[in-house]
Amino acid sequence: MKAIGTIILLLISINVFAQNLAECGLNDNPELTRTESEFLNEYMNSVQKKGYDFTGKKVLFITGNSGEGIGTKSIYFDYIKKWNKNGNKIATWVVELDDDEKKLIEKTDYDVIVTYWVKNLTKRRKRIILNELKASR
Repeated sequence: MKAIGTIILLLISINVFAQNLAECGLNDNPELTRTESEFLNEYMNSVQKKGYDFTGKKVLFITGNSGEGIGTKSIYFDYIKKWNKNGNKIATWVVELDDDEKKLIEKTDYDVIVTYWVKNLTKRRKRIILNELKASR
């Protein structure tokens, strides 16, 4: 009987997870909605997330092998939706900004970088991205 209850709870949680995902990435506003932040807080494991809480945060999405591309929120969540259909997760990580980096791009108000499909984001590449972002504002 316990097994049936566990299975029912598992099925309900999977359904809620999928419903929340459907509401994510509907626009490219870097400020996460409540649903998006709740989803990411659950989606990433503690190693990927490094204890970061996405609630009310503005996210800069970075992609490419060495982080050479600035991505969008909608494309990021599209990848998650696509991979989730097969029960898989995308390669994604939190890269926090220190106070100097936040000051460098203060007019953008980004709080954190989220990478996807990035094998190695060097400090140099991160600095280049932030300088490009500063110049574009």
